Amino acid sequence: MRILRAARIGIFLAILVAGTLGALRMTVRPRPANHTVHAKIPPLTDVKTRAPADAAPLELAPYATFDVARVPECSGLAKSRKYENTIWTISDSGSGPTVFAMRESGDFIVPAGLRERYSGIRVTGSRNLDWECLTLDDEGRLIIGDIGNNLSNRRNLCFYLVPEPNPKTDIVTPQRTQRTFYYPTQNEFPAATRNYDAEACFALNGQIYFFTKHWTDTETVLWRIDPRVETYQAAVPVARFDARGMVTDAALSPSKRRLAVLTYHGVWVFELPPAGADGKIDEARFFTHAPAHFRRLAASASHWQVEGMTFADEETLLLAAEQGGLFRVPVRELDGGNAAARPAAAVPRS
Repeated sequence: MRILRAARIGIFLAILVAGTLGALRMTVRPRPANHTVHAKIPPLTDVKTRAPADAAPLELAPYATFDVARVPECSGLAKSRKYENTIWTISDSGSGPTVFAMRESGDFIVPAGLRERYSGIRVTGSRNLDWECLTLDDEGRLIIGDIGNNLSNRRNLCFYLVPEPNPKTDIVTPQRTQRTFYYPTQNEFPAATRNYDAEACFALNGQIYFFTKHWTDTETVLWRIDPRVETYQAAVPVARFDARGMVTDAALSPSKRRLAVLTYHGVWVFELPPAGADGKIDEARFFTHAPAHFRRLAASASHWQVEGMTFADEETLLLAAEQGGLFRVPVRELDGGNAAARPAAAVPRS
């Protein structure tokens, strides 16, 4: 009887597993009818690096921390060009549609009279489905990427364009613009590769660029959309390279001479070519103009999830971990050696 009962249980489990797998296959939906443009992923770019392959990882030691009760899952940083010593940040899915401003010291900038009641600056008419990146464009707008897509099944990816608020007085943005897009290489929802997640963006040449975060390999694809296009648009695949990890943020230096790309376990800095006669930088040469600075990172177990990055200045990167740690990384330290990214001697607070 026990053998018969075990056999019956085995048959039942086999049917259950087969049915579950069948149901999962049935949930893979084809390309939507309004995804009209098709494209191909670009060939892999051969990126040259300056650092030796056996360079020791750069040890990350936090110089400061920020309050994770306000921003529990920091997913991006962007340094203001308008307000001195002001870093914008956001939290990803599960949080409200709000942006926060903080000092490089990690102290939040709070409008007078709010203090504990402060819960950030609300972005008018928006939702935080999975906010994963933010940057600033040449028009002084905050660009917020609602582009998190862990399962590669979203059809409502978008960027919000928001006039940069005043961190000392504003509690809500006066307006916002939304730009929606789709991946023209994606033909199944969810995609089996799960390579249509994204957490990193920057603005250049009047365009919004963003990197995919791959779950099945260490590569990334650089995409762009045109913020002037008001209708649902197909993103344009620009380039692809092996990032040696999952890309979590990107940033342009103040002079636009450098483009930094962050992964959980490494950071890249690419030297960009000079702008042409039209004032634009050739996107075909973003990763090939000169050998890249690259270094693996070694963060502590208590601050391992590094997902935010911006340039503090032309020579220094500022990184943030979801667990609240802030780190300074000099670009010169990315080319090898064993020096750690140590706390700065003085951190601006005002």
